[in-house]
Amino acid sequence: MEVINDARLMELVREPARELLPAARRASVAQPLVVLLAFLPGLLGFWNRTLDEATCRQGLLAFEVAASERPMDWFVTASRNAAENSTLAFPLPTLATALGLQIELLSPESRLLLVSYLSSVFLLLCLSCLAKKVGGSRFALLVVCMACGHREFLVLSESLPPVAIPLAFAALSFRAMLAHQTAGQALVSWPLLASSLALAACWLSGGELALASLGVLLAISSSSVFSRENLSARSTWRRVVRQRFWKLSIAVVNIVLVTTIAIAVVVGWQSVFSDRIQQPMIAGSSFWIHRIWPAESHAVEAAQALWQMIGAWLGFMVIGVVQVARRRMRQPGGLGLEAACLLVGWAVVGGLGWWVTWPDHHGAWTNSVTWPGLLLLPMLFFAAWGLEAVLRRELGVGTVVTATLATLGVFFAPHWTARLPSPVSGTWIAACVLAGAIVVWAGLIMVRRLVKSESHSRLLLLSCVVLLVLSDVTNGVFTWRRWSDDERELLAFRLQLLSENTPDHCWLMTEESSPARLRFFLRSLWHDAALQEANDWESILFKPIRTSATKPIEPETPHESRLPVATITPRAIVVTWGGSKLPTEDLKRRGQTLTQATAPHYFQGRPLKGYRWVERVERPTSH
Repeated sequence: MEVINDARLMELVREPARELLPAARRASVAQPLVVLLAFLPGLLGFWNRTLDEATCRQGLLAFEVAASERPMDWFVTASRNAAENSTLAFPLPTLATALGLQIELLSPESRLLLVSYLSSVFLLLCLSCLAKKVGGSRFALLVVCMACGHREFLVLSESLPPVAIPLAFAALSFRAMLAHQTAGQALVSWPLLASSLALAACWLSGGELALASLGVLLAISSSSVFSRENLSARSTWRRVVRQRFWKLSIAVVNIVLVTTIAIAVVVGWQSVFSDRIQQPMIAGSSFWIHRIWPAESHAVEAAQALWQMIGAWLGFMVIGVVQVARRRMRQPGGLGLEAACLLVGWAVVGGLGWWVTWPDHHGAWTNSVTWPGLLLLPMLFFAAWGLEAVLRRELGVGTVVTATLATLGVFFAPHWTARLPSPVSGTWIAACVLAGAIVVWAGLIMVRRLVKSESHSRLLLLSCVVLLVLSDVTNGVFTWRRWSDDERELLAFRLQLLSENTPDHCWLMTEESSPARLRFFLRSLWHDAALQEANDWESILFKPIRTSATKPIEPETPHESRLPVATITPRAIVVTWGGSKLPTEDLKRRGQTLTQATAPHYFQGRPLKGYRWVERVERPTSH
């Protein structure tokens, strides 16, 4: 006979915990939201675009590709630039950028950044496909929802080279390998071939990132070795060893096949379109074979960069890591061994690559090798899995509130520490830690007193989720790089030049090396005009512009009157950057006209002016 006290009665009458947002589980709801979130947030950066030197250098390379006459020449030029150019250039991103520059409906800067915006959308869609394979439709929606407004992902819509392209192909390769692993023990399958082709595309668009992706594929493939399927309690150790060895052999063969096919595609591409085969920089300064531990360890700077990259995901990420471990140990059928090996192997490979290449990228997202991005993506999956655990009501209200308050405290710590006195003493640090502990303790007490029903618990949990998501999105929006004075001056200068007729030549005269932004804007104004650089006026005066041939005179007929025909003289636009004086006397002596086309502007602290150059017109005398 069981005695029921008041506490037991309160538990029996309490409303059972219900799942948060159950409607998001349906694919008919999740998939349209995934597409909407993938396209909309990137428009913020696409329409508020800002161009830097690296972006404009990629644009100039794309103009070289677009200048080719035949489509086959595009592939040849892009591949040769990737093999010979000292700056970062890969064939697939360069081809995509050159294709975007052909759209005449947009401004030059919008055309240049169109491929960056579309590549970020492509990355989010590929991540949703991978996340749907890992955790279902709602998990894919959570991954895209947390990524679309994050600061690092918003940067992708306005950065060249497009880092999102190799990361997207890497995600597709992982997705195809997961499909091959879960389909059965087939040695060769169509998903395995798709994984190889995606890895080859990652190589052609990201270089060394393909080698790191190969390590993640190895972790996915080796997951079958540790699987307990087809093993009974009566299995002998010989049978267990035999099955393990057989699965290990299949995993090795799969990796060898994927690597061989990818290398064959890359070598075939470069053999057809390039003079030499480009290899990953294994021994160069940007790789890490000889430098497992950096000579100069910047632990504090690395921790700050890592925290800035994570943003407001910290609480969800910690919960996700714990949940993945718990699901793997207690509920093997929940997450799945292959998905667990994917996330763990991805985080290990990304973290190792990010740490050992720290002296090269210093935490920058759009560096030559995209190791920060490779580390950010598994953190995103862990954070989304933590959010999924909160929505499933697998954690108590106190745990979620504690994680939320701790995340907000760490998130806003840089703003609070900036107000502290410059010599921060141990007393100040102890006081801050004590104040944080008191706030968390008071918050937990308030939660226990206020949350007395299921509706209150749901409201509080939804408030915690919305607060962290809005903090992350707000951080991404308000840390957006605004237009500088140089960019406004350059835009006003370009708008004045747009009113001019299309010249045959455009000269850029500067005593020093010209900025890539200035060259790109001049090159994008007139596609048919040749852009040349000069160090002084003598180079322009003693190089007459004769590219435009004079108009041929047709033979006269007896019925036509003899009229003087004027030759069509080529025109040019001369842009000066820096303090250079006009050679007035030489121009008068040569009989050439030079008039000012734009008002004086200042770019990078130096005067920027535009002039119209018209050569002398000669008319034949009539007899």
